[in-house]
Amino acid sequence: MIDTSPLTVRDNLKSALTRAWSEVAQTGAWLSGEQRLAIANEARNAWNCELCRRRKEALSPYAVKGDHEHLGALPDAWVEAVHRIVTDSGRITESWYASIIASGVTEDEFIELLSLVTIVTGADTFMRGIGLPPLVLPATGEQGTPPRRRPGSAKTGPGWAPTVAPEDAGAELGDFYETGPAAYIRRALTLVPDEANRFWPLLNQLYLSNPLRVELEGVERAISRAQMEFIATRTSAWLDCFY
Repeated sequence: MIDTSPLTVRDNLKSALTRAWSEVAQTGAWLSGEQRLAIANEARNAWNCELCRRRKEALSPYAVKGDHEHLGALPDAWVEAVHRIVTDSGRITESWYASIIASGVTEDEFIELLSLVTIVTGADTFMRGIGLPPLVLPATGEQGTPPRRRPGSAKTGPGWAPTVAPEDAGAELGDFYETGPAAYIRRALTLVPDEANRFWPLLNQLYLSNPLRVELEGVERAISRAQMEFIATRTSAWLDCFY
């Protein structure tokens, strides 16, 4: 489908999108293929939710009560997590995260959910940006039992969920940290190494493989590094991304 775009899309970006999309409904590290597919569909449905719209317009999302308009395939806490990440991520707080975990979603499940929602939203946004409809999701998820294993080197911090520091990384993360000094955001999904290794190959192509790189030129993109950062900064400000 990407080849029908009036715009030229880099081969490595097409490959990254193809790989990421092929894994959306596969059995994950903590979630089944059916759960992952349900999360992907709910991520798209979140944009149609009246409660989310009213919360987004409110001074505080916590002042607006009600029920989400959802597809009925996920528990309420999972729906809340998906909808807030999609529609109002800039106002997510540590207490909100703690409430999701207290509701029965494990930290590991949350990280996989977060990665998957971000991949789907990123892919959909990209397709819309190049003038194409969203990629088609499969009708059913892959059959299989997730292994549900946590890396022994995961420790609490520096964010709200446990992560694996570069100096503690084991074989499960492969060469994940070999691109150079790691910004904290690179550690965000390392509690679930499979998801860190699903998410970043796509983001590496949508943005940069190592955002700590300081050079302003020599980046293999159609625009300069300075132009990339200008767009990223403006987008971050618009979306209330304070990172």
